[in-house]
Amino acid sequence: MAAVVRALTPGPGQVAAGGLRATLQMATGTGKSYVGAVAAQRLAPRGVVLVVVPTLDLLVQTVGSWRRAGRRGDMAAVCSLVDDELPHGVPGTTSPLQIGRWIGGARRPLTLFSTYASAGAVADAYAVWAEVTGEGLPELALMVCDEAHRSSGSAEKSWTVVHHQDEIPAARRLYMTATPRIWLPPRAGGSGAAEGSAGGAEAVGRAGAYQPLPAELAVSMDDRRVFGPQVFTLGLAEAVEKGLVAPFEIVVLELRDPSADRRAARRQPVPWGPGAGEAKDGSEDEVPVEQLAAVQAGLLKVCAEEGLEKVITFHHRTLEARYFSETLNQTAERLHAEDPGTYPAEVWAQWLAGEHPVEYRRQVLADFEAGRERDGLGTRVVSNCQVLGEGVDLPDAVAALVTGSGSMVRIVQQIGRVLRMKPGEGKLARLVVPVFLGPGEEPGNVLESDSYHPLVRVLTALRSHDARMLEALAVPQNGGRRTGGRSAEAVLPAGAGEGAGAFVLPVRFRGRVSDSVLALFLSTQVLRSEGAYWREGLRHCQEWFERTGALDVPYSRTVGENGNFPLGKWVSDRRHERAAGAMPEHRVELLDRVGMVWSVPDARFGTGLAWAARWAAEHGGSLAAPVRASIGGYPIGTWLAGLRAQAEGPAGGKGALEAGRRAALEAIDPWWAPSWPIGWQRAYAAARMWWLASDGRVDWAALPARTVFEGEPLGRWVAAQRGGWAGLAVEQRELLAALGIEQDPELAAVAAARAERAAAAGPRVSQADRFGLGVAALAQFAAREGHAKPRRGHREEVAKVVVEEGSGAERVETVVVALGAFLNNAKSRRAKLGPDQLAQLAEHGVEWA
Repeated sequence: MAAVVRALTPGPGQVAAGGLRATLQMATGTGKSYVGAVAAQRLAPRGVVLVVVPTLDLLVQTVGSWRRAGRRGDMAAVCSLVDDELPHGVPGTTSPLQIGRWIGGARRPLTLFSTYASAGAVADAYAVWAEVTGEGLPELALMVCDEAHRSSGSAEKSWTVVHHQDEIPAARRLYMTATPRIWLPPRAGGSGAAEGSAGGAEAVGRAGAYQPLPAELAVSMDDRRVFGPQVFTLGLAEAVEKGLVAPFEIVVLELRDPSADRRAARRQPVPWGPGAGEAKDGSEDEVPVEQLAAVQAGLLKVCAEEGLEKVITFHHRTLEARYFSETLNQTAERLHAEDPGTYPAEVWAQWLAGEHPVEYRRQVLADFEAGRERDGLGTRVVSNCQVLGEGVDLPDAVAALVTGSGSMVRIVQQIGRVLRMKPGEGKLARLVVPVFLGPGEEPGNVLESDSYHPLVRVLTALRSHDARMLEALAVPQNGGRRTGGRSAEAVLPAGAGEGAGAFVLPVRFRGRVSDSVLALFLSTQVLRSEGAYWREGLRHCQEWFERTGALDVPYSRTVGENGNFPLGKWVSDRRHERAAGAMPEHRVELLDRVGMVWSVPDARFGTGLAWAARWAAEHGGSLAAPVRASIGGYPIGTWLAGLRAQAEGPAGGKGALEAGRRAALEAIDPWWAPSWPIGWQRAYAAARMWWLASDGRVDWAALPARTVFEGEPLGRWVAAQRGGWAGLAVEQRELLAALGIEQDPELAAVAAARAERAAAAGPRVSQADRFGLGVAALAQFAAREGHAKPRRGHREEVAKVVVEEGSGAERVETVVVALGAFLNNAKSRRAKLGPDQLAQLAEHGVEWA
């Protein structure tokens, strides 16, 4: 909560044209809705808040969650539900005018709940209201986008209206999700192109050459311009370790496909009843009766062996969900007849689909959660087609049948349904994944068989929740952990501390599958070669670090026995991966251990800064080093000269010195890049060292002119400053006065007399005329360059109108104005400038004016 409030609270003078934006990633079931509601209370206690969710069921559930979290004021829904389908006191509409009345007439806190599909009605409200009334609606104080990954990617583009400030203006946007990235599994056959990828390009190269085949992102929230920074992360593995969501395991149902191997499948009971094969013409309305019967038998077997009572099954077709539910008891009866001591004679079975009204869904789910106390039936199975999706709370469910069919987005949603639990419940959840073995295939032959693709899809979906779990599985642990049979368990790797996110996912098979085989299966079938490629790169990084002491690797450098591993490119790619926010934190830590240089410019600046600190320590705290100066073989003079050139540019402009680097140098020497020549500062540093060596007691007037100190003609320089006092900047005078160096009246009088003689030799230009020429040059420069920060030595040609005496004729002359010097001098005497002069400078972008 602190991270969200901090990110969405504007700083002093901060103006965000698109509104403040931030992303929150929390594992499913760990309280995103609560965080959103409390954030609204803290950030917009009296404003209008819009909450956007992907489904109608989740909308209704979110209203209740926000009420329980303490959100006060009026609530309304922007969706297709009618009033009696919504919670009490929450009206609903999609009328732009009515929505406009709600937003424009809100006199106390107002919370609007909308689906992404209906969010366009809110945008229409802003447009219609302005057209009808001629006035604009106030912007939203806060927009909360739950399951925010649904608003990204290439699908359902109309939902992206929530991002557009010009359509739905909002002072703040909070994006919440459990899965900011949804991965697609590698395409079967090893092409390396991700299923459903937008580009569709496949990796092509010469035979035998290395071809990186990373899984592509189907949905990404990496664009900080849209989603803002990710201000807090709670991954699934860490949530399991903290006891916030249920630990879980995958149970693989290795079945025989009756349609492909009838002899091997004879022992699998096959129910037959209404709903099967209704379309006699062989159309798609038919369901795979024998396959579903085998899945039913396998699921009931797992329920009986594990004592599972509340199970959800997911289907991508309504007909299959209905058939699975309506015939489940036929399978139960056959199993009971064969083994009455193990299997119940009857189970509770219902199904849900989109055509069911909201009230009916509530009733079915209430019966599901009631348990055996209501009707005596212990095993309860609710089958659904695209109903029990994102955000729906069913904390009592202990298992889910996930077939691996349908879109990856839906599989990701399905996994999260059984991981939620009541605080302190301590349940163990199961994800049951059926796979049909082909003829001649044996259970457990995961490396040789192509039948385990449903498992690949489910594991890839888990990667979207938390990639660390999959990568931990891909590295076998030395502890004898079993992945097969009833003794499979979750273990912590050696040295893993509490809260380290060390949950290791058990995967159970009918056959014996060793840890090493499972790791190879994950690397080749789920992570593809990307995981092995990454580990090979890490190994080469370790070797490079041991040889050189840091990972500042040239881009073209290759390593390995045959010199064919592109280490320089690999390291560069990792920098880009982290900069895009796509690298898991544990990988960052691994690379940090081997001396990773995340930013080569930053590393080189750090090296220079270290030498600069050493130079300053040896030269009275000054960084006024000559260009040719070096220390320890490091060209400190050239390095500082380059940074001073960057410091002269406009802040934030291309090639300008970053504020953090400027601050680091100023911490060593506040005058490292003065507006006057660096030679003057170097001489001043010598004078200061002389003054310090004399314990602050120096008679500067009596200092001999021939005095030389630290290579500087100190005597002549001090005399020049005392005589040319009037020509010094205010800061220079202050620095000299701090050492006791003051103006010499006699030398100043000589300088003034010299100036008068020079003035008498030619026409004088008044102070006002010179200032006017300077302003004219500044205006011309600012209009052309877009800023008011010319380099110190910049000169600007300005057209000047001259009136001839006597005839009064006018002519135009071109005058060269030393614009950099003009602004520097104006700044040094800004205390003497009049209000009109300061206003003229400020008008053209001079910040200090």
